[in-house]
Amino acid sequence: MSGARFTLRGSLAVEAEIAGLVRQAATTLGAHLPPDRLRTLALIGGYGRGEGGVERRGERERPHNNLDFLLVLERPERPGLKELLDQALAPLREQYAMGIDLGLVTVRALRRAPCRVMWYDMRYGHKTVLGDASFLPSLTHFTREDILPDDARDLLINRGTLLVINDVLLEQRGWDEARRRAVLRHAAKAIIGYGDALLFFHGKYHWSYVEKQRRMAEQQDVPEGFRRLYGEATAFRFEPDYERLATRELVPWLEEVREQLAHIHLACEAARMGLPGLRWDGYLERALGHALGAGGLEARVWMRKLRDGVRFRSPTPPELGWRERLGLRLGGPRGLMAAVFPCVAYGVGSERDQELARQALGSSSRESGLRRSYLRCWGDFGDANFSLLARALGLELSAREEARSS
Repeated sequence: MSGARFTLRGSLAVEAEIAGLVRQAATTLGAHLPPDRLRTLALIGGYGRGEGGVERRGERERPHNNLDFLLVLERPERPGLKELLDQALAPLREQYAMGIDLGLVTVRALRRAPCRVMWYDMRYGHKTVLGDASFLPSLTHFTREDILPDDARDLLINRGTLLVINDVLLEQRGWDEARRRAVLRHAAKAIIGYGDALLFFHGKYHWSYVEKQRRMAEQQDVPEGFRRLYGEATAFRFEPDYERLATRELVPWLEEVREQLAHIHLACEAARMGLPGLRWDGYLERALGHALGAGGLEARVWMRKLRDGVRFRSPTPPELGWRERLGLRLGGPRGLMAAVFPCVAYGVGSERDQELARQALGSSSRESGLRRSYLRCWGDFGDANFSLLARALGLELSAREEARSS
């Protein structure tokens, strides 16, 4: 890791600050792991690529993004290890006022895993901070050509969920500058995620943010308004300027962004499902039905579907046909969240779509209740680090809060 930059535009001082935090995090994590269990601890994400963001406040620079670590273990560890390590990192999060996210995976799981966007990005854009520096580059089956289309969809849903978080934040009392900054940051990340998915379906995806920014600017078949939005969001990621964005009326701007992203999402889904002219009306059932054939006929794909079918339990709307019921069961939680997401995030679809989404999530009849039900499902199945974000933002997702908002 010596000599490698963390940021695209940061000074030597902020580079040294990040390097110090990374070393402390590595020491903290290493102290809780026997050497024979650890294969690799890597810094991934923007700082792992050397393209992390830096915020300037007057004469001072400070890191802007979360630090994302991936811990690769030789074999599965005891239950509760993730929680233990998150607790060990808590003092550093507080000291530096930065998010520090941690993912755990085993050597065997990575070697057997199908190619996902994050694995491709990780292979080419990371910094090894402990352990075997040759391991991640050796995963040669993680190529851009092998990324699963369903995973590109999941990337979009992952980032789009930040829009739902924004909606809940806007509903809550106690609005302040910290929440406004969080909403702007989430919107920028969502725009980038949607653009990245669109680049994938155009055959132009790349692991580098700088290269993706260049490629998006060249896509003449993408609406100019979205290309401009993507360019602004990536520039914000490298060097955020909250003061400039503060001049915008937040809610109308977010609605404008949401409308553009809904069109991008529909274009991506039409390409993934091979359905030119796809519309949001009836999409939920189409998506559930499509889940049966998604991923091909490989044995490991069907083993995963059957495993999800056994483990995952969701309320099954009685109006669904047998194909859609089976798709809901075998698609697992990711498939469910992807199918209901347009209803939750954009309020699109027919009345039937909206009612099916509410039934599948076990939600009340109000929009706010639907969003909270979705985010509770997301916390359980979608993002292992979501509880940390929810606590930091003061998100109110309890069933009692849902009933109050209804």
